[in-house]
Amino acid sequence: MKKFHHVIAAIDFTPACRVAFKEAVLRASQDGASIAALHVMDSFLIHELKKALSLEPAQIVSEWTERLRKFIAESEVGVEKVRCEVRIGHPFTEIVQFCQAHEADLLVMGAKSSKVGPHRIGAIAAKCIRKAPVDVLVVREEAQSPHKKIVSCVDFSENSAKAVECALHLAELDGGTVDCLHVYQSAIAMSLDYGGFMPAMPVAIDPDALGNWHKQLQEFLAPLTRGKGSVSVTPLVIERMNIREAILQHVENVGATLVVLGTRGKTGLREFLIGTTAEKIVQHAPCSILAVKPDGFAAPAD
Repeated sequence: MKKFHHVIAAIDFTPACRVAFKEAVLRASQDGASIAALHVMDSFLIHELKKALSLEPAQIVSEWTERLRKFIAESEVGVEKVRCEVRIGHPFTEIVQFCQAHEADLLVMGAKSSKVGPHRIGAIAAKCIRKAPVDVLVVREEAQSPHKKIVSCVDFSENSAKAVECALHLAELDGGTVDCLHVYQSAIAMSLDYGGFMPAMPVAIDPDALGNWHKQLQEFLAPLTRGKGSVSVTPLVIERMNIREAILQHVENVGATLVVLGTRGKTGLREFLIGTTAEKIVQHAPCSILAVKPDGFAAPAD
């Protein structure tokens, strides 16, 4: 069973991060995990504050640490057992180092509302999803938890098996259901996809192929769902030209509040959950995203 032990909440004092912090506390309390809150101040900002206010970096950090503690104290959750820390440097670098120092297995970050404008997440959150050596949960500002409908993306890789385990664990804690979704591209569909620029539309369905994929999906899920009788799991196979559009449409159709996906897919199916596919799901999903990293994940070089 996937269980979190050390949870980190990245705090930037926005309304979205307040919602994300509440989610981080919920996940930590459910699993009995430790929780820490981190705010990173950019080095350039420190330089400007020092120049404008004649303050030393240590004074600035002390002031913002008190602001961070106040932010935690004023949150609806009222948590007392939260370690607070303010660091100076590049946000991504400091977040990764903080996660490593605390042996974190979950990083929680906020994202602006998806109801106004494109469903985009911030650059730092996107980079953490791609490169941070820890599972990353990006929480939408309008997020609703506990999660009653979760969609887990499956490409039959070991990493997508981990994603399914995470989805099942959260559904069990939240009393939710899980759709385990595999999108099948036929040879014709792949030849017509043109790198993902074609609009989403169904292709001619091959009943035999879909039947085989359903069987393979059920066999893949059998050992993962064993003993999870309290969680309703729906295996789904969809044949579409555009995999990412199919996933996003399904998420919207069922009103999912969380999508769980692996960040590294199976060899030969790499495009399913990496690169443009994962990027579009992460950037455009109208709900929260949990990106699950494979065992032994090491951040790729820039």
